[in-house]
Amino acid sequence: MRTRWDARGMTLIEVLVAISIITVALLALLGMLSGGSLEVAAGGGQSKSTGYARQQVEQLRNQPLCPAAPPCFPTNGTDNPDPGNPGLVRTWTITSSGPTVAPNRLWDITVTVTSTQASPAAAAQNITIQTMRAE
Repeated sequence: MRTRWDARGMTLIEVLVAISIITVALLALLGMLSGGSLEVAAGGGQSKSTGYARQQVEQLRNQPLCPAAPPCFPTNGTDNPDPGNPGLVRTWTITSSGPTVAPNRLWDITVTVTSTQASPAAAAQNITIQTMRAE
């Protein structure tokens, strides 16, 4: 009885077709991995920026106010909360919230963190947090 397959192996055409299919699959996988790693890096930067913005909001909300009209803390400012990352800038502004009077004067607090990545392909990300604080 003769078997359907003989011991000759695969032809050259079959090997080339198999290699081309594997090559296309590996190139697609490589593209997905590189895109995914860029997204993870961007998400990490956004998460770090959000943490720095929340930290500044809490610091400004917990600062004591002066009994006079202007607050004791600076009404605007800029800093870099992470000296190891020169592309990170945190700015904040504090403004009076409409026609309110003491002792119930309201203040608007706005904190913006701008993060620019080292990669030229990545765009700058802005995180803005706004809150109010009573005197």
